[in-house]
Parts: sequence; structure tokens; C-alpha cells
Amino acid sequence: MTPETPNPFTPLAFLDPKTANQFEVARYITAVTVGIYLWDLAINLPNDILLLTKHKIRLPTIIYYLSRFSSLGYVITCFFFQVLPMEHCEVPRLLIGISWTTSQALTSSLFFMRVRAVYHHDKFIQGIFFFLWISVAFSALTVPIGIRGAHIGPTMQCLLTQVPSYTEASAWTLLVNDSAIFFAITYRIIAFNIVEDTFKARLKAFVGRGSIPQLSRSLLIGGQHYYLIALFGNILLLVLVIGSSFPPIYRGMGSIPVTALTNLMACIVFRKVKFGHIPQDGTTFTNGTYSGGQMGSFPGGPRRVDAIRVDINKSTVVETHEQCDFPLNELKPESQVNDQV
Repeated sequence: MTPETPNPFTPLAFLDPKTANQFEVARYITAVTVGIYLWDLAINLPNDILLLTKHKIRLPTIIYYLSRFSSLGYVITCFFFQVLPMEHCEVPRLLIGISWTTSQALTSSLFFMRVRAVYHHDKFIQGIFFFLWISVAFSALTVPIGIRGAHIGPTMQCLLTQVPSYTEASAWTLLVNDSAIFFAITYRIIAFNIVEDTFKARLKAFVGRGSIPQLSRSLLIGGQHYYLIALFGNILLLVLVIGSSFPPIYRGMGSIPVTALTNLMACIVFRKVKFGHIPQDGTTFTNGTYSGGQMGSFPGGPRRVDAIRVDINKSTVVETHEQCDFPLNELKPESQVNDQV
């Protein structure tokens, strides 16, 4: 006599043990991602309010908020798709695809605005990254077009059943775009600040060695490691998507934490630039105020100190209180200055 199933309409009862375990892992990771994103929204609420009340609301700020809401919408929609009973799987599947596309387009626009500010003098470079941004937006459309979902047995629980190989295009363009932005901004910072204009010197500065000043090194580390984290996230996403040995559940699951992570990093950089903790163009430091959230005072930033300005033509020394990007003890004696003039 065959024993009765205690709960025959539990969705996992209609899956083989391996698939059921994958489905549970995906739900746990999605739930954790939603929690982390909501936690970030909560701790940065004072900063987001400050953006609205103390700064002019312009297009970049609007894009910032839209990217936050679209990324939140994506992770929450994926969570509901995995845990709530749905009469039709097609509608939430379509919402997942649309929210993915808008999230990637808006988050990439934050990256584009950053590199555009750094290369404000070079229209050609701006054109290249504008093309990459358009490529990210259009390649993201492969996800709502390709993914498929279905009910688990006779239950109302939905499951992602298909992730076509051509959705790799979205992961590839994200990786290329984020890699290009990371290296382009890093090169710009190094090229502006390094003393010895050689490839070897720039390579040493890139890995944290060489003659690059301490302020610029702090600037490089303080701004670029956020982009590097996002870059590693997209590498992980690409590995999951192109790996044919990974089941569709895992291939679709990888995009959820990576989308949240990339958006969080882009928003951190945006806020730091907006509040003056990262320079707008990657070359000169600006002094700003910042409070609340996970971002405190930026280490190594300039202090408002007394500076000495030497007017060579008049041979006079004038005291000033302008912002100085280097301490007074690094000023050279007058004899050394005369030798270099």
C-alpha cells in the first residue's frame, strides 16, 4: 500500500529532488537580496532626502531615483514570482523582463554620466561610451523576449523554465561596458596625477605603487573600487549565463543579486560625487558635506588650510585662505623653487 502524501499540492512535491533543491536555493538568495536592498534604502534615506532638499533636481538626480526604483522593482518582482501563487505565469514573467531592461538601462546611464563628466573635454570618448550605453539598453531586451515560465504541476506556483542562449548578449554588453568605464576612469585619474609620463609608471600607479601622490592614490581607491565590485558581479553573471551545465533556475537567479549589487555601487558613486567626496571630473578634489548612510568623510580628502601663494612677477608672498589640495609641509624652500623657474 502506497503511503499518502501529507500535502499533495505542495509545489516542491511535483519536482524531482535536485530541481526542488535548486528552487529553494534560488528563493533564499532572492529573499536575502531583497532584504539587503531594502536595508540600503533605509540607511540612505537621509541622503536621498538631502539630494531632494539641498540640491537642484536635474536630469541626473531623476535618473538616480528611477534606477533605484527600477532595480527594487526587479528584485521584488522576482521574489514574488518565486514565492507567491500566480494564476498566470506570463504576466509576472513579462514584468520581470521589463523591470530588468529598465534597471540595466538606468543603472548604465549612471555609469555613462560618470565617465562623461570625467571625459567632458573629449567628445569622441563620450561618443564611444554613449554607443556602449545604447548597446546595454537594447541587449537587455533579449531577457523579456527569451525567458519563459510555467506552473509547477497542478499548483499555482510559477517556475522559470527557459533562459535562451541569446540572452548572453545582455551579460556580455554589461561586462564590456563596465570594464571599459572602470579602465577609462582609472586611466584618466592616473594620467592627470602621475609625475612620470611613462607606461611603466602608470602601470605601477594602477596597482597602487609608484610616484602617484597620496591624495590621488586615495582618490583612485575611494572611487574605483565600487566600479570594480560591479565588474566582478557582471563577470559572475556572465559565467552563470554562458555555462550550459548550469540549470535554468541558477542561470536566471544570478541576475537578481548582480542587478542589485551593480545598482548599489552606481548609486554610492553618484551620491559621493554629488556630495563632493569624489571629484566630478576625476582630477580635482572638491570639498563637500555628507551625513548619514554608510558613507562618512572621505579619507585623504583636502582640508581647508592656510596656503601660501607666491607671485613670481612681483616677488611678494601673499597669504590666502583658498582650498589647498596639499599640506604646507610639502612646499619646497624658496631656493629650490628658484632653481626650477
